[in-house]
Formats: sequence, C-alpha cells, structure tokens
Amino acid sequence: MKKPYLTLPLRVSVMLFVLCITASIYAQDNVEKLREIYQEDSTVLDGLAGFDQNIRTDVLRVSKNPELMDRLIEIRNSSQEAFQKIIDPYKQDVQFGLYELSRYPELINALTVDGKKSKKEVEQVVMAYPEDIHESGKKYGRKQYKALASINHLNEKNKEEFAQTISTYDEDVQNSIKRLLDYPEILGGMSENMELVRLIGDAYRKSPEEVEAKLKKRHNKINEQKAKELADYQKQLEEDEEAMAEMIEAAKTYTAENGGDNVTKGQKQNVEIVHVHHYSYWYGYPYWYASPYWRPYPWYFHTGFYYGPGGRMVFIGMPSYYYVGWHHRRYPNRYPHLSYHYCRHSYRHPHSRYNFNRTVNANINNNVNVNRDNLVRIDNRMGNQVMRPSTRPGNAGNGNINRPATTPSQRPSTRPSNVPNQRPSQTPTTKPAQTPTSRPSTTPSQRPMNYNNYRQNESFRQPTTRPASRPASRPAGGRRR
Repeated sequence: MKKPYLTLPLRVSVMLFVLCITASIYAQDNVEKLREIYQEDSTVLDGLAGFDQNIRTDVLRVSKNPELMDRLIEIRNSSQEAFQKIIDPYKQDVQFGLYELSRYPELINALTVDGKKSKKEVEQVVMAYPEDIHESGKKYGRKQYKALASINHLNEKNKEEFAQTISTYDEDVQNSIKRLLDYPEILGGMSENMELVRLIGDAYRKSPEEVEAKLKKRHNKINEQKAKELADYQKQLEEDEEAMAEMIEAAKTYTAENGGDNVTKGQKQNVEIVHVHHYSYWYGYPYWYASPYWRPYPWYFHTGFYYGPGGRMVFIGMPSYYYVGWHHRRYPNRYPHLSYHYCRHSYRHPHSRYNFNRTVNANINNNVNVNRDNLVRIDNRMGNQVMRPSTRPGNAGNGNINRPATTPSQRPSTRPSNVPNQRPSQTPTTKPAQTPTSRPSTTPSQRPMNYNNYRQNESFRQPTTRPASRPASRPAGGRRR
C-alpha cells in the first residue's frame, strides 16, 4: 500500500505575528521571542505543533536555513510566471486540464517524450496512471501536445535548479526539503511567513531540545482536544435525529452537485489511506481558487463521514471549512437543524481545534440570507439558549450565537459560476455489504486516516492573493482569463 502524501494546510497569520512581536520583544534574542509568543498567543505556533514529528523536524531543519527558502521562492515565482504564459492562451476548462496534468509530471513526460503520440498511444500511456487523471490525460494528451511539451521542459528546468540549489547543504537538510516538496501547502505557508521562519529557525538552532519539547507537548494536547471535540460532535448528532437526517441529505446534495457518488454507498473496507496527488509547488493550484486548495479531495473528506463495511456510518473528522461554507451560502435555510447543530457545536467549543467556530461565524452570523428565526425556534424547543436575538440593524428578530463575535476571514467560494458536465471522479465505486443505516457507529472498528493529515492542522491555511473563487470540484469552461 502506498504511503500517503500528508496534506497539512499551513496558515500562519501574519497579523497575529505582527501583534505578538512588539518593539520590546525585538530587543530580546530569538529564543526569548519565541518563548514569549508561545506564552502570550500559542495560536501562532499551534500550526507547527499540529504536524507529526517527522514533518515538524523537516520544517525545523529547513527553517534553520532561511536562505534556502528564499532561493526556492525565487524558483517558484519564476516557474509560476512561465507556467501561466504557457496556459494563458487557452480557455479556462483547458487551463484546468493542464493544471490537473501538472500534478503528474511523470505522465507529462511520458506523453511528450519521442514526439506527439497517436490517440491509441495516449490512451495506453494514461491507463498506467490513477483513474482521476484519465479524463484530462485522454482529452489533452494529444490535443495540447505543444503546451504539455513546454510544461515538461519547464519541469526539467525546475528539477535542475532545485538540485543545484540544495547541493551545498548537508544530507539531512537535502532530504528534508525534498520531502517538503510533497507538501506544497507547508512550503507555501513558509514562503508567505519568512519572518516567522527565520525566528523559529534561529530559536531551534540555539535551543533545539526546548523547541522540540514544547512542540511535542503542544502536539499531544491539540490531538487530545480534537479527539474530545470530534466525539462531542458525533454524540450531539446521535441525539438529534433531525440534524442527522439533514446531514445525510445535505451530503447527498453536495456530492450530486460536485460529481460525487451516492453517500450511502458503503466502502468495501474502512478507508485507511487516501493517496491524493497535489498540485505542484512550482506552479501552484488553479489561480481562480480563492483559498489554498492543493489537492482534489474525495467527497467524504469534506462531509466528514462515509459508510463503511456493513453499511455503518463512520466519522472521520469534522466537516471541512469549504463544505460548511457551501452549505450556508447555497442552502442557508434548507437544512435548519443541521445549521443549528453547527451553531450549537461552535458554542460548545469556542476554541475549536478544527477551526470550526471561524467558519460558523463567517457563514451563519454574517450571511444575511440565513433565517435565524428557525434557529432560535429550534434552540428554544431544545432549551439550550445557544441563540439570542440579533442586535444588528435590519436583522431584528433573528438570532446569533450567544458568544463574543470574532472577525471572520474571507469566505471561500465553493462553486464556480458555471459547472461543467464532468469532472475526474474521486469517489469509491464499491457497493456496501448490506443496506446502510443512518445511525453512526460509536466505535468504528478501525479509525481511518484523516486524509493527508489535513484535519490535524485545518486552522493553518496560508494566506493567498489569488482572485476569484475556489470551486469544490472543477471550474467552468469557456471563459478566458
């Protein structure tokens, strides 16, 4: 079984960093700065602490050599510019296909080596690769040969420059940066926060044992808190049949709109490893995505559950930020009990390690189309007093979560303006062993891996400056950039 690429979306807030490091702190050495930041606002370093130990070590090693990251940023910026020039003449659906193929540089090489292939030869080459790339490979392997040949040449150029850049470093650093290339979300976050990278690297150089000990302690605490939160999320759903039913219906709608499979179709076995090829760090994810989205995940990654062997529901994590955003922007009132469940959970976990309260604030409190009267009625019936009347002008009689408001981040769009007819399938096609039940298993026989470790670190997505919206599946075609 292949080793998974772990997705750990790294979002270190520059704003928090600036607020934490005051003029008086700058007068101290970097070890003291790091200690004080950690004591005053541990959020700044929780992203790093959320990584598994091997990845933390790789990040720390590279952070000790910030000039290496500076050089990688130069290569990346040059490569992104060159890649955009290659794809710019094409319509957006073709651009999307080229972005998809960029996730498989070996395939691009195979499609372009020894000249343009026949249709039959292209099909034979593509069939040796995962199913999710078959559509784009067959469609563009011959038709966009010129663009693919240019991308292949650019891939070789990046490979040579990267090898030359790391050649002067010791073997440990070389191995660490090579591994981190498989986690472009981490390198992207580091690239956007070089001041913090330098600070952490210098502190680690001077006091490695202390830094490692603090991060390990924090890592264990975060995992413990997240396990408790997920258990409470599941328990609250089990006790609320209406919310449970709406959760399943909402997931069906989501997968239907985004090319997914029937959510009640069971897996042949519990999901343990999901291998998701990422977009290249050198070229980035499609430029029209409003939020970092380095890997096209299976639908059940977003919904947070799937049906396992025997048709039992298995929770794998909280619903993703993007899925909750889709729910409240496209169907703010269709699933009121589920919306209320989200509000209630956010109230019960105001410091969610899944960053859940941020997306609830952004997509419920600040969505004028949400009928909060429905949520207040549900709250009153249950006697929880989670909701209260809104005091915002124009929203009298509606309800907000009964807790201090926080400044929401920009809401990512989960759908493009137009949806294409097809998309690469990311869903399993196996049938359940028996008719699924809507009730979850409280103790699944084997907890599946949280896909690419994304959920271990969901609150640390790096900032982005790319415009437009991030579709949940793939962009519309026919539009020029």
